[in-house]
Amino acid sequence: MKAIQLLHVLLDYDYPQVFVARDAIGVRYVCMVAEEVEHGPVFLCVPVSDYRCRELLTGKIDLRHVYENPELSEFYQASPDDLTEPFGIELTRFNVAPQDWLPDPGLVFQYDDEVLIKAQELNATVAFASLAVPEASHEARIRTRKLSEFLAIYQGVLRNLARVAAKSNGKAIPKGDEPYESDVFGFCPGSFTVQVRSAESCDMLGENKALISAFTKLNEFLALADKPDEAVRFLLGIKGHAASSLISLLNFIAENDCPFANTWSTPGMRSSSKSKIRVASAQNVIQRCRHREDLGVEDIALTGIVDSAKVSTSTWRIDVDGVAYSGGIKDGSNLNLAGITVGNRYTFHCQEKIEIVHGTGREVKIISLVRFEPA
Repeated sequence: MKAIQLLHVLLDYDYPQVFVARDAIGVRYVCMVAEEVEHGPVFLCVPVSDYRCRELLTGKIDLRHVYENPELSEFYQASPDDLTEPFGIELTRFNVAPQDWLPDPGLVFQYDDEVLIKAQELNATVAFASLAVPEASHEARIRTRKLSEFLAIYQGVLRNLARVAAKSNGKAIPKGDEPYESDVFGFCPGSFTVQVRSAESCDMLGENKALISAFTKLNEFLALADKPDEAVRFLLGIKGHAASSLISLLNFIAENDCPFANTWSTPGMRSSSKSKIRVASAQNVIQRCRHREDLGVEDIALTGIVDSAKVSTSTWRIDVDGVAYSGGIKDGSNLNLAGITVGNRYTFHCQEKIEIVHGTGREVKIISLVRFEPA
């Protein structure tokens, strides 16, 4: 027996009477009450393609059309005790829906969760990032420089939040892997809205775990923005590059006078998740952060062969497994590089922070040496 899980309720009267459900491999079913019996309602379910489902959700076809003209001549019945849990469906013996079970013509639905519908259409993790820039007030328009800078900052936010979430779950993302990468696939009018989807392959349910964790954290932060003290506590909880990239997003919002909203969904969510932030809220959080220089700093340890250590300029370079790192000495430190022997192996204990190149959104990492020891 197959099992399906309710996704979207389209008609509710005392209980869901028409809804869309999904099975374990992502196939969608439209279900409606066919009859009432002593033990409860009996639902008639028909499998539908993503395209047919989208047509129904957006009012392009009525409910009767789905049952009169099924894409597959398969109908299932279900008598669930609890619609909040997966429930079984049984294949019927008929391949044409009984006339007395068909709904009246003209019953259409307008399910307006555009982001969720798009996630189901693409079978991917999707987000709509909306920037209410002044030039987009009457048409889908934005300065090229501004869009380029925003996309770089936005991708940095996703990358750093995904890595923080993975690390906190004990499953750090391997170096070189970028499961959080996203592609722009469209734009919406009104406030300038960028439509992004997971660039990496999703699982069969259309879920990208790295992006899901990043979007969850981002919306959690945006929801706190009206309470600056709580927003700063959130940043203190993640610190490092993730905090730095979120502060860069706040600076972009404030400098460009554009409220920001982020709405995301996977195909299997009941509804999309949306959070937004006002310009004034971004400015208030920025003010609080100016007194916390430690927010954007990450402690790192670099173990490798020292290529150079210049006392006159207080700069150094170290090769770590074929990757070169370079930097200076932490401001205010009395550290002297004269004690380093070039060509020997050392561990450099450093602080790393991200600075954003204004106008491009490009990240530049600044590494400052705190102390060193032979390795």
